[in-house]
Amino acid sequence: PAADLDGSSNEVLAFTRSRSGYPNRYDAYVRVEGNAAVKLNTAGQGWTGGIDYPLVVYQQVASGQSNIFLYDLSNDTRPPTPDGVNTRKWEWHPTISGNWLLYGRDDNSTPTQRVVLHNSSTHEERLLSGITKASHYLQADQVNGNWATYTRCRPVCNVVRYDIGLQTRMTLGKPVTTRPRHQYAGAVTSTGAVYLVRSGPSCGAKVKIVRYDAAHSDPALGTVVAALPSGFDIVFAFTRENALDSSVDVFYDRVKCSTGRFDIYKVTDPPPGP
Repeated sequence: PAADLDGSSNEVLAFTRSRSGYPNRYDAYVRVEGNAAVKLNTAGQGWTGGIDYPLVVYQQVASGQSNIFLYDLSNDTRPPTPDGVNTRKWEWHPTISGNWLLYGRDDNSTPTQRVVLHNSSTHEERLLSGITKASHYLQADQVNGNWATYTRCRPVCNVVRYDIGLQTRMTLGKPVTTRPRHQYAGAVTSTGAVYLVRSGPSCGAKVKIVRYDAAHSDPALGTVVAALPSGFDIVFAFTRENALDSSVDVFYDRVKCSTGRFDIYKVTDPPPGP
């Protein structure tokens, strides 16, 4: 899921939904509060990415090719994807903030995966991270203002926060345990606060949403803001800041490990105290 507010403070939600009767085929949608959902992918299958109102960015897979596309909610049009974003490789899970697009770019025939940051105005492209081993995993998470996050598993997973202006990286701290904890599904606010998922080594093992934010005086290992029931996990998360009270909504996909069924949830993190 991804979410934003339009100019009238209406809820805007982008989401992916499987087709009725075809649980392994998916379409991408966006819905403005009070209106019907709009299907984003015009062919094949679709998965949502991110929103920076009025633009929604999404992944479309058709004829064996995965590419990134845009939808403009202000006039119901599909602007062209910036030059250089789509290639013959597998582009996926894009998010957008201003001129920046963050997404994954995977080889089709080798284990190589990359996280790419692309500027749609200058066409500058930055390779934030890359892996070449089949036992490793790389996932683009969220770009927001001056910050971007991605998940890197080698093979234990952790979240990295990238400072776009300074071009520096920070790997988030996590507890040292006999069985290593995984951290993944990183989401970031425009001020650089990171929300990520921490769990044990198996699906649904003590899954928690953890915040790292200096404004909250969070400790080095972060602050737990929510815990999931046993047997449930998360793949992607997305933050939205609320201007009226400085709270943060964290949207996430909650999957039941035993069935593979996904639903969308939200947890609201209150603003820092005085």
